[in-house]
This record gives sequence, structure tokens and C-alpha cells, in this order.
Amino acid sequence: MKAMKRFSSAIAVLLCLALSVHAEELTADTVSIFADPETGTAPLQVTFSVNTAKEISSYAWDFNADDKIDSRDKMAAYLFPKEGVYIVTLTVMSPSNETVTVTKKIVASTVMTASISANPSSGTAPLIVQFTAAATGKEPLSYSWDFTSDGKIDSTQQNPTFTYDADGEYTVTLTVMDATGNKVTKTVPVTASRFDSKLSLTSYFPTTLKEGENQITFIVSNGGKEVLSGINAKVVGGGIQHLTSTEIARLNPGEQDSLTVKVNILQSGAIEGTAKVLDKFFPVQFTVTGEIKYDKEQLQKRLDVLKAELQEQETIYYDKKSQEYLVAEIFESIKGAKKQLQDIQENILTEKLSSAKVNLDLVGTSIEDIETNLAVSKKQDQTFLQWLKENAVAITAIIAALGTVSGLLIKASHHAKKLGENVKMKMTKKPLEEKKEHPLEEKKEEPRQKEEKNPEGTEGNER
Repeated sequence: MKAMKRFSSAIAVLLCLALSVHAEELTADTVSIFADPETGTAPLQVTFSVNTAKEISSYAWDFNADDKIDSRDKMAAYLFPKEGVYIVTLTVMSPSNETVTVTKKIVASTVMTASISANPSSGTAPLIVQFTAAATGKEPLSYSWDFTSDGKIDSTQQNPTFTYDADGEYTVTLTVMDATGNKVTKTVPVTASRFDSKLSLTSYFPTTLKEGENQITFIVSNGGKEVLSGINAKVVGGGIQHLTSTEIARLNPGEQDSLTVKVNILQSGAIEGTAKVLDKFFPVQFTVTGEIKYDKEQLQKRLDVLKAELQEQETIYYDKKSQEYLVAEIFESIKGAKKQLQDIQENILTEKLSSAKVNLDLVGTSIEDIETNLAVSKKQDQTFLQWLKENAVAITAIIAALGTVSGLLIKASHHAKKLGENVKMKMTKKPLEEKKEHPLEEKKEEPRQKEEKNPEGTEGNER
């Protein structure tokens, strides 16, 4: 029994000795370095201290990893002069000459700077802004832009562009981060104002439309002080389908101009809509009549009649042209009417009967004008030389009938004017009846009668 007690006492002593030895042991887990701060821009001043519950008899600090002791104080301070990553080493020793070495990483970065600009920083919406950033720090640098102050990253480019569609005041934020994790934030204000063109709608017409395609003309005025450009219009509303719009390229202050908008009206009755011109919205009202129904066969018959009438007038035109009537200008009207008839035929084939009806009325009027112009056309005036040229054959026959060429020359020298008149009269005089003798032949017979009466007389000799 006494032996057992002695054995238990020995065990207890050994356990106490073991626990005592373990409690005094110095390990890396029982020692750590505290640094304030651990990162920053160079030159970086850092204060160091030791965290441990063990008894320490000596301290050895190496701040710049040159294997030289820089300090033996329990608390030490060191200035890191330039950017870089430093491994600080501390070696401690216990009273029982146990040593432990621990380390701490210190990051000294370059000084970060950043500047940003917005061009333009204000204007009317939609406003397109070009942002520019310049920054210094440990490369590479990263950029994060928030254009709308909603806390979301809108771009990671260094020099981005952004469009502000809505008016308002915005604070643009840029955050720049370098390779060491240092950040710098900059802001710039941007103001987008509502655009006011100062346009006004003077009038619009017609206000009565028909179902189907229609054209509406809007008269707009520039009541502002700025030149407006690229102006067009759009008409929307129940029963209105917008198709196309003309454009005013430039409208100076104080001026007015017109825009023509083509719309497709889908219903009849009174309809209301909105005309949008640049930034302005104008209410418009129309009265829509029901679509007129046209008989396709009747339109085709009328087209065929007009084609025949135009063909008849074209025949008259060429006939009068051959007779030298002054009808040259009428040809262009005939040519234009032919083109209209071709377009009408296409309208009928493509079921655009309302357009065909309107164009038939127009071309009908054109053909009536052509007929009138041909009826009152005048013949071209002839000169005497032109008349002689055209009637040269007839004149030659008359000259032969009048006598020898020499006799004609003598007579012409004394009675040139009279001869010309006689010749012209003979050309325009109606032909004698077939049974009547030619007057020239009577003149030739007179001398023969005198010879028969006085075959040996003086008159015959004189002849």
C-alpha cells in the first residue's frame, strides 16, 4: 500500500515537471509582430511591437532584409524611404536561451495621384461627354467610372465617353487602383439640361382626311435665338400610322418653313394625335371621311378612251408638223400625257384606285389643252425665197410657156415685181376646167392669125 502511494507521488511530480517545462517553451506560435501601418505610400513610417505572453530577454530587428540588426528595442520604429515590399524580421530569446524568429510584410507604395475632366461638363440632353483621366501609382493602374451616381461601375476605360439622355445634375466618380492595392478617388460634376428649341406650330393642313394614305403639311417657326437644323416631324395617335417626313435642313431664328408628313389613316371619324417636331409635342385633330370605293373596270375603260384621244391628237400633231405649223412645244405636253397614262395603268394594276382616279382627271384636262392648242396653232410664215424654192418646178413650166429665156430676161428687167406677182397668182389660181383652153395657148395663137390675114404684109414682116 505504501509502495503504491510512493508511485503515485512520483507520477504527479513528473507531470508537474513536464507541464512546467512545456509552459516555459518559446515557439513561433507564441510570438508575433504588430506593425502600424502595414501599408502606405513611401516614404512610410512604421512602428513595431511584439505580441507574446512569454518572457523575452532580448530582441533583434532587421527592417530592410540586409541581415543586420537595426534595433534591439522591444518597440521600434523605422522609415521605409521608397516604394517596395519589405520583409521585417524579429528574433527573440528567452531567459533559457531559446530563440524564435518571426516576420512581417510591409508594403510601401508610390504616392498615388489622379485628375479627371469632362468635356463638355454641361449642355442640353442628349449630352455626349468625353471623360479624361490622368493618374500616377504602381503600374498597372485600373480605372472604375460611375457616371450616374448609382454606385455601379459604368466603364473601366481610362478615357471613356458617355451620353446623358435625360436632363439632370450628375456627380461622376472615378476610382483608380495601383498594383499595390492603393486607391485614389476623384469626382467631377456634369449637368445635362432640357433642350428647348423654341419651335412653334403655326398651322397645319388639311384637317379633313380620307382613309388610307394622306399628306399633311405643318408650318413651323423658330422663335429662339439659335439656328436649328435637321428638323423633321412625326405624327402618332390612335388610328394614325406614321410613314415618312420631309426635313428642314436649316431654320434661322425668326424664320418659318414647312414639313410634309405622310401618314396612313386607319379609321374614319374624328381622331386626335400628336405631332412631334424636334423636342416639341403639338396636339392635332382631324376629321376622317370613309374611303371612296372605285370601280376598277370603269377606271380602265376611261383610261382606254383617253389613250385613244391622245393617239388622235398625236396624229394631228404630226400632220400639222409636216405642214410646218408651229406645234413644236405641244410635243412635250403629249409626251407628259403618255407618261401619266402609263402611271395610271400601273395604279390600276396595283389597286391604287384613288390615285388612278385623281390622275385620270388630270390627264383628261391635259389632253383637252393639247386639242385646244393644236386647233389654234398657226402655220409658219414663208419668205419669198422659200416660196420660190418650193415651187421651182411650177415656175419653170410657166417660164417655158411665156417664151424664150431671153424674152423673159428683158421682161423681168422692166417688170420684175409684176412678174413675181403674176407668177404667184398663177400658182394660187384654181385650175381651169378640162374643156377650156389654156390662156397661154390663146396668146400664142394671136400672131398666127395675123399672118393668115396678112401673109405678105408689113405686120408679118415686122414680126
